[in-house]
Amino acid sequence: MSKPFPWARCWATLALGAALAGAAGAAEIELNFDFGQGHAFLGVGTQVWMKGDKGGAGDAAAGGAKKRRSAAAQAPDDDGDASTRLLREINARFVRVSMIPKITFSQLRPGMSVEQVRAVLEENDSSAQRDRVEAFNRRMRALDIRPVLIFWRMPEPWVEIRKQRAGSKSQANYARPERIGDYVNLIVAQMAWLQRHGVQPAAVELTNEPQGAWDTQYTREDYATLVQKARAAMDAHGLQAWPIAGPGTGIRNFDHFVGALQSSGAVRSLGYISAHVYQSPQMLADPATPGVASFLGRGKFGPILITEFGVKKHNEDDDQAQSDLDVESPEYALAAAAESVLLLGHGAGGLIYWQLQDFSWSKKPHGLLSETGQRRPVAEALKALFGTVPPGAKVVGTGRPRAELPAVALQSGGKTHVMLVNRGAQAQQIVARFQGGATRCTEGVPRVEAWSAARADPRAAVKASVGADCVLRADLLPGTVATVVLP
Repeated sequence: MSKPFPWARCWATLALGAALAGAAGAAEIELNFDFGQGHAFLGVGTQVWMKGDKGGAGDAAAGGAKKRRSAAAQAPDDDGDASTRLLREINARFVRVSMIPKITFSQLRPGMSVEQVRAVLEENDSSAQRDRVEAFNRRMRALDIRPVLIFWRMPEPWVEIRKQRAGSKSQANYARPERIGDYVNLIVAQMAWLQRHGVQPAAVELTNEPQGAWDTQYTREDYATLVQKARAAMDAHGLQAWPIAGPGTGIRNFDHFVGALQSSGAVRSLGYISAHVYQSPQMLADPATPGVASFLGRGKFGPILITEFGVKKHNEDDDQAQSDLDVESPEYALAAAAESVLLLGHGAGGLIYWQLQDFSWSKKPHGLLSETGQRRPVAEALKALFGTVPPGAKVVGTGRPRAELPAVALQSGGKTHVMLVNRGAQAQQIVARFQGGATRCTEGVPRVEAWSAARADPRAAVKASVGADCVLRADLLPGTVATVVLP
């Protein structure tokens, strides 16, 4: 793996040198985009946490995250706060969130029907719980955002616990096959409660990372059973419009899990194919990296929704992430932007970044915002990429991904957007040509949204022009993240 360029230490020298030299010495890089090979861009989003959320620990709400969330850890709840402003500026269409109505472990028993679980949920209901959900719904409607719901794990009384490490956790949790039906009835009852109180998600994940025992580990056959049972129960209880996203494994585990989903027919029960990605740009650009060459079936199983992605090492067993990058650094921002573009180029339709904001309980900082709400460079980089691109656009890669110069093109309403990330230490000249779509453009200077790791003026970081033949020519300074909108 090549080392990232030390932007934070020598940005001034780099910017001056690039400004003096321009891109004159750089060979032109040709980029060819065929919209006939494109797929739908679903949008971008982030992981958020509900205010005061225990996520389901112990006697709180079975099936969720174990750590108590501080009162500051919250989904956006007013127009003026930093998280709301940032979600608007990156043009977010999703938030991934746990919204689990209260039920305690002591109230669970094997064999409970969906209706019996719902009765317990109603007994436990409170005005505070309802008000919290209504406030969340109101804010999401104002932002035109739909949640992707995550049910983290099977309740502890129903799993096999082994005293061994699982990722960063001190115990390992394994799904007991005879409890899958009980778990399905629990989460379907919780979904029905949420729907009754106005929640309409873009998708729902039935469990988190089923390949790992840090939440609940399933065999691939048991995960397929979970999907089939959940789809049947959801359809029987008025949740036909709620798509399931799965399997939500790492991309290197995907082929193993999808084999059982295919052989059982459970893949037809999925609305979205999902995965979690913490690989470096170099690994995502290398077809030899496990899972990259086949990349989630490249759309043949359904639209691809990346429900977690990030730069830093996420779980202790994840040896494919760049764990040494400082989240406050320009290098981190460039890696996240490059990863975003590479994932879109491979066939992903939607991307959900981990996470919107860091909090005191976070073991590793990832957030677009710090614990105190300060915006990090990664937030500005993602804003430059996604701030102008409408969901529903058609997106296509170049067919030959480049770790140091990822690029995709998107087309919507006759407008063409080109996302470019120059991670290298040299200025780059690109020539982009388009075919297979309804590109309409005029000769002239395109609109550019850019962020510069070298702190250069964004207007100087990208020099672009469009010819009468609709060919885009652009010079990019080193460390530039940009979206170019053809005139």
